[in-house]
Amino acid sequence: MTRPGRWTVAVAALALLGPATGTSGTLSGWTSAVVANSTDTAAAGTLAVTHAHTGGPCVGGPRTATVACPGSLAPSSGAPASAGDTITNGSGRAITQSLAAASCGPVRFANTQQAGDPLLARNAVAFQQADPWGSTSSAQFSGSGYATDIVGTNGSGLLGLLSNNYSLGVWFNASDAQGGGLLSLSSSLSNGSGAANPALWLDQNGKVRYAVSSTLGTTQGASSSSYSSGWHLAVLTVSKAVLGVTMTITLYVDGNVQASSTVLALLTGTSGYWHLGWSDFTGLTAPPSSSFHGRLSGAFVNQSTALSAGTVGTLYAAASATAYRTSLAGTGGTASIWMLGDDGLTTYTGTLPGAMADPCSQVLATLAFTNPAATVGPMTLTALVAPASNPRTVAAPAAGQAQSLTTSSARGPGYSTDITGLRLLVPLTFTYGTSPATSWTMAMQWTSDPAMVFLA
Repeated sequence: MTRPGRWTVAVAALALLGPATGTSGTLSGWTSAVVANSTDTAAAGTLAVTHAHTGGPCVGGPRTATVACPGSLAPSSGAPASAGDTITNGSGRAITQSLAAASCGPVRFANTQQAGDPLLARNAVAFQQADPWGSTSSAQFSGSGYATDIVGTNGSGLLGLLSNNYSLGVWFNASDAQGGGLLSLSSSLSNGSGAANPALWLDQNGKVRYAVSSTLGTTQGASSSSYSSGWHLAVLTVSKAVLGVTMTITLYVDGNVQASSTVLALLTGTSGYWHLGWSDFTGLTAPPSSSFHGRLSGAFVNQSTALSAGTVGTLYAAASATAYRTSLAGTGGTASIWMLGDDGLTTYTGTLPGAMADPCSQVLATLAFTNPAATVGPMTLTALVAPASNPRTVAAPAAGQAQSLTTSSARGPGYSTDITGLRLLVPLTFTYGTSPATSWTMAMQWTSDPAMVFLA
């Protein structure tokens, strides 16, 4: 005979422990019951990884899901080149590792007049630098850094040929006494040979110089003053006389006429591509460096107007980058304005001319890992971002171990020198998880630093 008190205690205990199994859903029908308390499971350790490279280190964990990594895993010079990285597993457990590349494209400086004619940055360029107006609409060019456009003056569309009146100009702030090209037109898509006409440059004495060619030869001139430090605006205007037998060339610096020449000449159509921060000096008085070293801002080309002294003065007196750009845009014939305030993370996705058509398909990348060993590539940058094989699983370092990574680049089959130095932005992401797999994951992303490029 069951005691009532003991039965009551048993029922209370079952209620606290949770659902029980039995032969019936009612108390009166129970003949037996089983209560089970499953063993707890726990995952020991954390998810922590460090990448140590020239732009780092980048540290992730132990409680982060996404990490924005500085610098670049790509080589810092043009192909062929390589860069090193060390990946350390500080998780205290086995982890998994995968690699993905989001996209590839050449970094551009926007043309606010024509989206289809940006300048493409090449080699050593720093973005969003201090400009003449106290904002960040300038770019720093050093070493062999420069930029080229992709339409230039080729007789098509709005641009046409330089054959009558025109103007060009740019703000500059030199960082050394080597001089260098400021803004010029050359037949080369990169920095290959191609006599510049017109050309605007700085010499080693800080004087602004120009050259304009016609059927009767090349006219050169220079400023009387030196502009070796600080911000200055250089503007070159060319006007053709009504009867077409003379042309007047005027050089303005900081709103003032620094040189002017009227020569007997017939202007002929000039075509080519605009070069910013570099010039071909064939037949000209060359400075020690073809490349300009310093900051540039507010470059422009007007295809049909020789700007007046008043207009040039207004540009020089502009109170802000916006006011300067607005004044330029309001002048008839202004075909291109490159303010150069870009972030270095925006690429040109349109069609490029000639052999430049797909620069990402002309550069090979290889990512070689050791301890444990694994290799991704060699493959074109285009293939690296191909969705069919993205992301790629790579053997990860063991707990407490360091794995080396060498990222190298090379010039692929059919490489064209026209793409030399292009800054090919390739956002990379390494994703980590636990092994055995859990819901823990961490993404380490190289997606927000202008240094994150492969140089063609």
